[in-house]
This record gives sequence, structure tokens and C-alpha cells, in this order.
Amino acid sequence: MSFFFRKRRTFLSVIICIHDMAREAPRTILSACCPYQKNVSPEDYEVIVVDNGSAHPFTLRDSEEFSPKPRIIRVPNPQPSPVFALNWAATHVARGTHILFAIDGARIFSDQLIANMLRAHSMCTDAFVYTLGCHLGSSVQMISTTQGYNEEVEDKLIADSGWPSTPSAIYNISVFAGSSCNGFWKPILESNAFSVSRRLLDAIGGYHTGFISPGGGLANLEIFARYVQRPGAKNVCLLSDMTFHQVHGGVATSGKAQFPTLDEEYRSIFKRGYLQPFFDAIYLGPIRSEAVKFARIGLAE
Repeated sequence: MSFFFRKRRTFLSVIICIHDMAREAPRTILSACCPYQKNVSPEDYEVIVVDNGSAHPFTLRDSEEFSPKPRIIRVPNPQPSPVFALNWAATHVARGTHILFAIDGARIFSDQLIANMLRAHSMCTDAFVYTLGCHLGSSVQMISTTQGYNEEVEDKLIADSGWPSTPSAIYNISVFAGSSCNGFWKPILESNAFSVSRRLLDAIGGYHTGFISPGGGLANLEIFARYVQRPGAKNVCLLSDMTFHQVHGGVATSGKAQFPTLDEEYRSIFKRGYLQPFFDAIYLGPIRSEAVKFARIGLAE
């Protein structure tokens, strides 16, 4: 007797963690759904918005029509660190064969990010697929917020750019985040939208629960380093799709927590300081015109 098994199609669970982001989250959710997302079917993924203890529970207006329809879920027993919410959602809520983690719900997605993550996973078994991160504004927000950049300035910047009607406009009003400042061609420190297969997640693990500080400390850097440096790693970098951070008084981008404080928590967990990861990457293109200015960074060195 012979049995035939059909491989289950790739289905991506997009997990976006938010906390007190009534201004920022609607833009992020819009950017994660169709029709903003291009070259992808709503049937190929789900969007899970995890509200990690917002003072006022987050809701979407009934007039907002997104596809797939986001599931807004409030975490039971929310913690100051988002790692518990993300791990809980991946284990108990997500239905996907693959999981996309977005630890910071203030980060707008580029418009082909979902399609190209799915494409990468279809081409490379057990890939760790990652994006680089940008900050909205003319400089990284740790600097710009000391020079008058705030929510009001940013709202006008976004509106004047033509986004979201013109998705590529967001590239023109952004710069690389500090953790991505090396550009595409050298190792970076973290990704704010990365995806893995559930099989790989079960093998390597989710976010480390030792990171209990507000904002998660270096949790996102730790999980990134753990995956990109795993034995036999297949790391796929998307060359044109990125995330774009909205200013919101976040722990790291606002300067509320300096690196020595974050590193102290890291040392308490691992008994050593944080070390920048070094790894090889496979690049998935093409480089779209809106991303050219970012692709040029680091080429002349």
C-alpha cells in the first residue's frame, strides 16, 4: 500500500505587537494588509495584532476595510516586555506554517514585503528571511527627536509625501535605522520584520523570556543573532522591502534606555556582553527604484 502526501502550502502568520499605539498602529496595519500589499493574495497570510496591555484597548474603526481582516487580540496577563506576547501569539494564536515577527507595531511595512517573504520561503527551505529597518525623518530618531522632530512633524511629513497612495514615497522621507546603518552588504544587528518556518521556530526557539524590561531590551537583537549564526544558516535578505519606524516615544528610539542599561540585562541573562553577529546572506531582489539610495550605501567602501 502506498500513501501520497501533499505538502501544505506556505501560509504566513504576521504577528504585530503594539502597546499604546493608537496613532501609529493603524498605519502599520494598513501597510500589512491588502490592497496596500501587492502581488499577494489575502488567502496566503493572516495578520494578528497583539495588544500588549495598552491603557485603552486598541480597536480598528468599522469603516476600515482590510484584507485579510486583522485579528486584534489582547494578551492575557500582559508584561512590560513584548517577548511574552509575541511568543504567546506564535504558540496559541498563529495558524501559519511560517511566522513573521514584528516586535514594534510602529513600523510601517513596504508594499511588497509579504509577497517577497512568501517567495523567499518557497525558494529556500528553512530560511530565515529578514528586512532592514529605517526611521522616518531626515536622521535617526534618537537624534531628530532632540531637534524638534515629533508626532506632529511626522504626520505632516507623511501626508506631504503622498503616502500611502504612493507606497514608494515613504522611502524618500526615511534613513537607515542605526541597527541597519551598515546597509545591505554587511551584517546588521536586528530586523523588525523577519520570518521563519514553524519547524525552525520549534527547533531554535522564540524570543528569550529573560528579557523582562519595558520594550524588550536587546531581545530582538538576541533572537536575530541566534538565527543568523545557527549552524548551516540560510539567511535571506530582502533587497527592496523594509520597515519604517514612526516616532512614538519608544524605549530605545527615544533614548529612554541607553545601551549600557540594555547590555546589563543581557549580561544578567547570558553572563557575557552582547556581541555583534557576523553571518552570510542570500539576497532576494530585484532592487526596486525606490530602494536604490539605500542599496548604494556601503558599496564604495
